[in-house]
Amino acid sequence: MPYVWSNWSGWVKAWPKSLLEPATEEELAASVRIAEGPVRVAGSGHSFTPLVESAGTIVTLRHLSGVVDHDDAALTARIKAGTTLRDLGPMLFERGLGLINQGDIDRQALAGAVGTGTHGTGIEIGSISSAVAGFRLVTANGEVLTANRTENPDLFDAGRVSFGSLGIMSEITMQCRPVYVLEETGGRMPIADVLAQVETLRDTHRHFEFWWFPFSDHAIVKFLSETDKEAKPRRRRPDGEETRDDKIFRTANEATRYLPFLRGPLQKYMTSASGRYSTSLSEPGRVRWSHDAFPSDRNVRFNEMEYAVPAERGPDCIRELAAHMRKGGVNFMFPLEYRYVAADDIWLSPFYQRDSVTISVHQYHRQPYAELFADAEAIFRRYEGRPHWGKLHTLGAADLARLYPRWDDFQGVRRRLDPGGKFLNAHLKRLFGEQ
Repeated sequence: MPYVWSNWSGWVKAWPKSLLEPATEEELAASVRIAEGPVRVAGSGHSFTPLVESAGTIVTLRHLSGVVDHDDAALTARIKAGTTLRDLGPMLFERGLGLINQGDIDRQALAGAVGTGTHGTGIEIGSISSAVAGFRLVTANGEVLTANRTENPDLFDAGRVSFGSLGIMSEITMQCRPVYVLEETGGRMPIADVLAQVETLRDTHRHFEFWWFPFSDHAIVKFLSETDKEAKPRRRRPDGEETRDDKIFRTANEATRYLPFLRGPLQKYMTSASGRYSTSLSEPGRVRWSHDAFPSDRNVRFNEMEYAVPAERGPDCIRELAAHMRKGGVNFMFPLEYRYVAADDIWLSPFYQRDSVTISVHQYHRQPYAELFADAEAIFRRYEGRPHWGKLHTLGAADLARLYPRWDDFQGVRRRLDPGGKFLNAHLKRLFGEQ
């Protein structure tokens, strides 16, 4: 029976001729050298674009996991590329280190999170990719290259966000910081107040984000702030184990599939009845070590589109988007998500030389998403939006070349490293204009 690969949402599938599971960098290099293309690498499958889709070879890095070593003075750690963020947190903690920032999902393999520009929130903090101090890359001919700011610097600038188009990362050196504690606070706030005070809320907390069900006149805000309070342990549920809130939310999504007129009342209910945050922003919050504070266990599956827009244009963009979603008639149940990310110098980063707001649109995995996302994308493009590489969008090479000043430089590095296009599947050929 042929092997079938599927991403987390279940909408992207592949039937490769070969599945490779190397356990060492040497095995990875030898496998790539002789592999039938297109060669694509699979992490946890938490991207929604067909980055991994291949009828040739899929490489999984699940056996390339763990911390190789760390440097106490430099506060760096060398990490095997297949290590999931969920596993990495405790590994770094044992060594007195923590990641500078994380998103609210930690299912991803480190290579996938780095390669797609995955991020958390914080106006002074960049994406996970921006914390990369160096990496080792297996190229199409099986050569292993090292890249950092002094060795192969062009590859370093291109490769930190390259979604497996230059080769396969085998090891990543992350800039970390000493272990630290975060306190989570937040609550429901009128959306008008959130957007009126958004810069103050952003600037007075290390991490600030909010979720907004467009049919509600309130948003759910979340803050994470550093504290010297004592951290309390967090019991993480096994991956995929649903909570009571998961079951309620999944039921709401199923109900609106058949009774779409319920989406407005249910969105208002989900906002008002949310027990996740305190209704008083002054009450003490949950205090945890950083790797336990960042992630949320999301078990109701979805597909997602996310664009990064200039930070100063974020409030206007989300206002327009929410108004359209209320009036547009397309069925949806998930809230919009709003986060800040600092500018960086990575050639294909959505945050290249631009402090940004990211706005995410989700659709329940058993609902069609094309119309909802097409409408949202048209709005994002009017705000100079750049798409998240792991999330759904329809942009091609001409569009992307206008958005990324170093697009041609990236293309030059890619063609030099992979002149035969071994790593290009149909999706990447369309992105790079190679069809």
